Amino acid sequence: MNHDPTRGHTAHGTSGPLKPSPQPGRRTIHKGGLAANFWDYVERSTGERGLPRFLWQGTVLTLLYRLPTIGACILRSFVYRTVLGGIGSSCLIEADVRLHVPKRIFLGNRVFVGQYSYLDGQTSFLRLGNDVHLARFCTLRAGERGITIHDGAGINTRAYIDGNGEVEIGRNALLSPGVQVISGNHVFDRTDIPIRDQGTAYGKVTIGEDCWLGTNAILLPGVTVGRGSVVGAGAVVTRDFPDFSIALGVPARVVGRRGATGEKVDFV
Repeated sequence: MNHDPTRGHTAHGTSGPLKPSPQPGRRTIHKGGLAANFWDYVERSTGERGLPRFLWQGTVLTLLYRLPTIGACILRSFVYRTVLGGIGSSCLIEADVRLHVPKRIFLGNRVFVGQYSYLDGQTSFLRLGNDVHLARFCTLRAGERGITIHDGAGINTRAYIDGNGEVEIGRNALLSPGVQVISGNHVFDRTDIPIRDQGTAYGKVTIGEDCWLGTNAILLPGVTVGRGSVVGAGAVVTRDFPDFSIALGVPARVVGRRGATGEKVDFV
């Protein structure tokens, strides 16, 4: 079988000119022994192989991340300036927020980060604009190309956003509980080697400003949801939607347009 990873099938069944990234022999734990694994952990946590940042970052986060009360939320917003890439004024970071590679995480003014959320700068960046609200139990993983969330966006509980292929979320967009934004898929064309060794196909996901994504909606790599669109609960978005679309179903399809005179949309 001829293998073209740029147009290969993926775990979600999409195909198209996504960007491949081969990962032969990738492992979570290094074979090189304790020392190699230690330095891998240092780099994974801080983004660099150096003890000063690792020790300082570990001290700051260990001492502060579990502290309760609003006072501790305010205290974290000040002290975390020493480990984050950037943080604006009047931010609130609740207890038990886990940060990986915080030097690649940038928060605007008045950003709220809810308890038990996980923010991972990985090898690129997380940028949250002014007045972004990140509810509890959310996961943001920057991956290789990063996540940008513009001003006023609201990300509800247990949302998952993967930035491997890049994700951009527009101003005042609303993501309901359980929304998943996936910008990378496994390639699985070949049967002679494991799927994990066939690489990953990436594609940028763009969510326009003032969109509303319903509970448990899923967006797959390479899609654009136009400005002011509404995506119904449980929908799986596999293609682009124009501005002000109303989309439902698996796979999601446009069933109406916001503002259309006399048009009634059946959400059942």
